[in-house]
Amino acid sequence: MIYHMYGPIAREDEKEITELMNLYRKLYSYVAGFITVAGLCLVPFLKYFIADDPGISGLTGIYLLYLLNTVVSYLWGYKRALIDGHQKGYISTLYVTAFMTIQFIAQIIVLLVFENFIIYLLMQIICNILTNLSIAWKCDRMYPYLKKDRKSLPSKETQKSIFKNVSAMFMHKLGDVMVNNTDSLIISAFVGLVTVGIFDNYRMLLGSVNTAINGILGSFVASIGNLSVTDDKERVFHIYKTLNFIGFWIHSYAAVTFLVMFNPFIEVWAGKDYLFPMSVVFLIVLNFYMSGMRKVTLNFRDAMGLYWYDRYKPIFEVIVNLVVSIVLVIKYGLVGVLIGTFVSTAGVCFWVEALVTYKHGFEKSVSHYFKMFSIYTASAVAVGGFTYFVCSFIVMGGLLEIFLKLVVCTAMYNILLMLLYGRTVEYKEFMEKLIGLIEGRMGRELTGLRKVLMR
Repeated sequence: MIYHMYGPIAREDEKEITELMNLYRKLYSYVAGFITVAGLCLVPFLKYFIADDPGISGLTGIYLLYLLNTVVSYLWGYKRALIDGHQKGYISTLYVTAFMTIQFIAQIIVLLVFENFIIYLLMQIICNILTNLSIAWKCDRMYPYLKKDRKSLPSKETQKSIFKNVSAMFMHKLGDVMVNNTDSLIISAFVGLVTVGIFDNYRMLLGSVNTAINGILGSFVASIGNLSVTDDKERVFHIYKTLNFIGFWIHSYAAVTFLVMFNPFIEVWAGKDYLFPMSVVFLIVLNFYMSGMRKVTLNFRDAMGLYWYDRYKPIFEVIVNLVVSIVLVIKYGLVGVLIGTFVSTAGVCFWVEALVTYKHGFEKSVSHYFKMFSIYTASAVAVGGFTYFVCSFIVMGGLLEIFLKLVVCTAMYNILLMLLYGRTVEYKEFMEKLIGLIEGRMGRELTGLRKVLMR
């Protein structure tokens, strides 16, 4: 929906912005209502998604609290779109980070003092509501003209265009939710809830890193959207190549680090009983890498409003994921589910999203993307494989092993990657922006650092 605001924001058309926000308020309430009804309809079927009895009382109540937390995330949430559209997403991020910190502290206290999971979930719901209320209050302060008219709506033609894109994006988001969550349902139904719990330990660590990475790469979306309506396609494509390189560097480094660190960290944190074999860890990391390498392309597709062209992609993605996962889980267990996720990503999402973005956004051949992806992935496998091999000799257990592996992995992987790509345009622009950001924070020029990183 933010895509439709880039033009009015660039023109500073307060009337059109107000009309769009009024429409978005209605749409958000409709979505919240739909999720409430759909979520309640699933309550009678919860027992079919659990293969073993975990012995936990009040599972239905816990599910309803999670449902409530999802629903309240749509209350007043539409106002964040206006802040992000003005390229001030850092304001929303500040509020989200502040209340998330409060939430984590409150939840830790609840678990230590009361040992009550229900109160733990209530803390999450309360902080979610407070986050949206605070962002909405800030938006009203920044753009007071929104209060002058709460009834006017965009023209029928504009609404038709918005509904067209929103319906397409709805299919994309529904597909994402189904793919990301059916894995847990299939594992729970065919393997067991205990395996889901262990799997969630790995996914929680991945999720924390993903949140940080999404904050970095997602911050460019509004700039891309504004650029796409005011600048030429060659300039947009040039920025895409640079951001894609940054995305590759970050995700490949994170993937290699996870491969090296996952089991040692979880062993210290939770114990040996909560470890997966390396074959499972490799597939978890592989899916993380494939998902990460799509992010910049998806950001550009979203910023340029190209959702309609691949609206049927989620349907095929879900079908492929479900069929392959269910067929393989019977024989291979968790490994089969992870293979199903990889097959649906590589066989459907990977090439369809790139094709749409290149054809309708950049107006270029998608062969460039496949060549770029192949080169990046080959270098990640070579450098990452060597890094993993060296780190495998660090075996001493405990926090010291984790610390040494992290230092060696970070230094070796990034230095080798710098030697490989140090003379490319994308690398130089990446480092120029990074050093400029550091200089801005420190208030002085870092000539020595420039000489080391930009030969």
